[in-house]
Amino acid sequence: MRDRIRATVTYASDPDMNLALARARNTPDQATRTLMADIGKTLCAVNPTLLMREVTRLAYAGRVATDIHGFGTPRAVAATGHLLRHMPRVDQPGGEAPITRAEYGMRLLKKAGA
Repeated sequence: MRDRIRATVTYASDPDMNLALARARNTPDQATRTLMADIGKTLCAVNPTLLMREVTRLAYAGRVATDIHGFGTPRAVAATGHLLRHMPRVDQPGGEAPITRAEYGMRLLKKAGA
């Protein structure tokens, strides 16, 4: 299942602004980094040897955003979208070996800069 929360492509009139928009889409903000670090620490601490699944990634993103911003609020939906955009997918079709929750948590911590 693809991430359903995606921004439409917007182009600014100035080429420098296009670069800034592209950078903003690809770089997580501080709130997203904090939430990703929290998820990474939890994955490393709770059942670290189990296999990581895509449904687990989706559940953690939604749960953390709901805990912070409330159930079904626009801010929770936006935070979930930001998390899903920056958290790497688990079920990449490339024949990669399965990954454990701890390994995925370490990737999130590295990406979050924690």
